[in-house]
Amino acid sequence: MVASVIIIIAFRDSKILPQNYNDGVTVIDPDTIKLSDSGVRVSFSDVILSKRNETRKLVVYEQEAEVSYEIEDRLIEELDWDPTKKHQKVTYKGKGCFIVHLDSLSKKNLVEDKVNKVLTIKIKHPELDVIEIDPYKIKIGNQNNGFFAIGKIKLTVADYNKIEKELHDRLEKSFDNSNNGQAADDLALKAVYDIYNPIVRAVDSDYELKVEFE
Repeated sequence: MVASVIIIIAFRDSKILPQNYNDGVTVIDPDTIKLSDSGVRVSFSDVILSKRNETRKLVVYEQEAEVSYEIEDRLIEELDWDPTKKHQKVTYKGKGCFIVHLDSLSKKNLVEDKVNKVLTIKIKHPELDVIEIDPYKIKIGNQNNGFFAIGKIKLTVADYNKIEKELHDRLEKSFDNSNNGQAADDLALKAVYDIYNPIVRAVDSDYELKVEFE
């Protein structure tokens, strides 16, 4: 199982182009940004919550896993006897992504402490995104026949649908565990901070940003 960390923003049209997203901020260098409406006083919510109609997913953790499933075919369905069975193993290597929905942020997620000059952004815990099975990437192994079993296993459309569902469920179970959840939580806090801290500093450089879970 191989784990890697990526921080990207995915748009509704599936184009991963975070550099094209415009929150009304021009990046001059990593520590300096300019608001497009610099002549007008803006609030944190004006900038952070702009363009919420676009679907924005912050991918904070991505992991790969390989799962397998055993196909069994019997010469006589009611007879559970190994010499009459055919077996074939299918394997699939897939990816699971833990994401934070930035488009779900609203004013209630922004807590401003004007006295201490602290802005807190409250986010939901990352969730496991949809796992899609590509049928063309399913690997079907060699068939093993019992002594009395002959012929090839013939798979129907219903069989393939069952195989895809089983592989999907096994991938989801592999990804959705406490270790991955904790890793995704830690990375989510840092990722959201890295995205919005320059914006907060641009609105008011005296403010400190904190990111917490709801």
